[in-house]
Amino acid sequence: MPIHLTSSLKRRSVLREAFHDHRPLVVWWYGGLYKNPRGGSQPLVRVLLRELLAPQHLSDGLIEKWVPLTFLGRLRVGNMWKENECWEGMHFESQVFDVDFTRHGWTITSFHQRHYLHHPAPYPLEIHPLEHDRDPSKVLEFSLNTGGKLVIPCLEFLTRCYGRSAELRRCLATYRWQELVDQRLYAPLNEPEEIGQWKVRLRDRLVHGDAILLAHAKYCPYTQSIVKRIYSDIEAGYGPYGAKASFVKIQPWFDGPAKLKVRGIWFDDQRSFLAHQIIGGSDPTGIPIWKDREITSSIPVGEYGGGRTGPGAPIRRLTTMPDIIDLTGAQDPDADAASVEVQDPDFEVLGEPRIVHQLWRPDTHARSESPPRVAAGEVSVFSAGDPHGSGKGVGYASIHAKPVLESQGTLRDMWNVMLFFKKTYPHIIQSVEWFTFDDGYQADTEPKLIAIQPFEEREGMSSKIWRWPYLDPKTMLEMRGALVIRIKAGDKEVYIVEIQRRPIKKKDKDGQVSDAEESFQGLIFTLSTPDDLRPWLSLLLSEVRYRTGVVKHLAVSCPGKAESFNHAPSTGDYLPCVSAARNALGKMGIFLRD
Repeated sequence: MPIHLTSSLKRRSVLREAFHDHRPLVVWWYGGLYKNPRGGSQPLVRVLLRELLAPQHLSDGLIEKWVPLTFLGRLRVGNMWKENECWEGMHFESQVFDVDFTRHGWTITSFHQRHYLHHPAPYPLEIHPLEHDRDPSKVLEFSLNTGGKLVIPCLEFLTRCYGRSAELRRCLATYRWQELVDQRLYAPLNEPEEIGQWKVRLRDRLVHGDAILLAHAKYCPYTQSIVKRIYSDIEAGYGPYGAKASFVKIQPWFDGPAKLKVRGIWFDDQRSFLAHQIIGGSDPTGIPIWKDREITSSIPVGEYGGGRTGPGAPIRRLTTMPDIIDLTGAQDPDADAASVEVQDPDFEVLGEPRIVHQLWRPDTHARSESPPRVAAGEVSVFSAGDPHGSGKGVGYASIHAKPVLESQGTLRDMWNVMLFFKKTYPHIIQSVEWFTFDDGYQADTEPKLIAIQPFEEREGMSSKIWRWPYLDPKTMLEMRGALVIRIKAGDKEVYIVEIQRRPIKKKDKDGQVSDAEESFQGLIFTLSTPDDLRPWLSLLLSEVRYRTGVVKHLAVSCPGKAESFNHAPSTGDYLPCVSAARNALGKMGIFLRD
């Protein structure tokens, strides 16, 4: 079968037992769930693969491997594995769909069920052949406004749409609901519940991105009934001793309209879409969520007996992260071993992100304590199961995807993050407005830019400077713009200026070329008097042309206080430019705390 491969994926991790194979194998489909005879805390998934026989050609026969459920974020359909490592991937088209998560907007089915009912198959097998035409694996079908449908494997939906951590999904599939509530998901809140507020305190092995689902599971009966059903359905589907596969039905866990960004294949004359990979999705709407995490740095290992770490056991970090992380599903982690973070592909949050506040407590000083550090030589492999015993040389792998908003370019990202701050910190930020000379201050969500004027004369001027005011230096038709933002915070009025960037192509260290944009610093300032704004902006936007966008040395001319700032992302950024925006506001004495 002809296939188009792209080398856009990089090496990330080694899956020791699961992919002990010298052949290049492409992940093709997910089968059923099985009991894990060696690591009981991690259910196994039967993953089907095809061998890459020659460039662009795959084998007709399928190869099966059993891998822990927690590894599916690394085993995306279309990924290619060779010598235990992920190297390349199939090329799929990317699409964003509006879907309906209410009960009438979707259905769960399978090839087996459709064959039994003499109904059309979920999708034509010629576009993505399976083991047989009665495959029992469950798929989600969403109705589309094209008159067609969006088809997604249920295990892909579970992996990408049920929280951000593999730990959360492992727990939902492995333990009864009461044990999840009492021991594995929710730490004691240590403060009274309040009517109209949703508060959750996460166990230490969960990540902040799990807070939205867990808040809904705690306070929304609809969500709770759905997540409780996962364990019972899986257990009911197992045969004696787990020898028989369980084909789990996974449905949307919140009600209402939603967006999904997926990669896959069109069919049915471009009316329907088979989604192999979920790239992102929208948050459920609702009231703000207040979250916290348990603090475990002072609780001794073994407090829960038997050499196990129960809730609250300290997590030790490696002093040096290995280049390649060797993952295993055959053993549980040692109770006292080191841990590493393993990043699944980022999850793009589409549309308005849910407001999630941080619960601050008197004991927050403990947050600054660094977790214990251990040398890398003490562990050789890592597991995502329940810690147990010691001396095996098995560390703990915290596998999770980072939720991110898709960047719309630095200029627009800065505007978006300021609007987000206004909603998240209304007690600090009273207003966010854009400004132009013609329109004055406006609070519309769609900002306008101030056009940077071209030079009137070129004498003695380099071509680079002469062409800088234009977005396209070749055609010199469209002018570059500047976004001016005013933020009112208490008794402070702060302004930010961002220069519009040209799109460019950027090559990384591996030679991969991607879309990017020019890099400029932003400028944040206060004014001695509001009347200084127009003359200062006129001077700034004129002088910045001669410096081709470098604002740092223009700050001294500001009739007030001005500082330049960078836009470098932080590893914890949940919104593009959120760290840059916090840093910029901090330079003017505005600190965002819940």
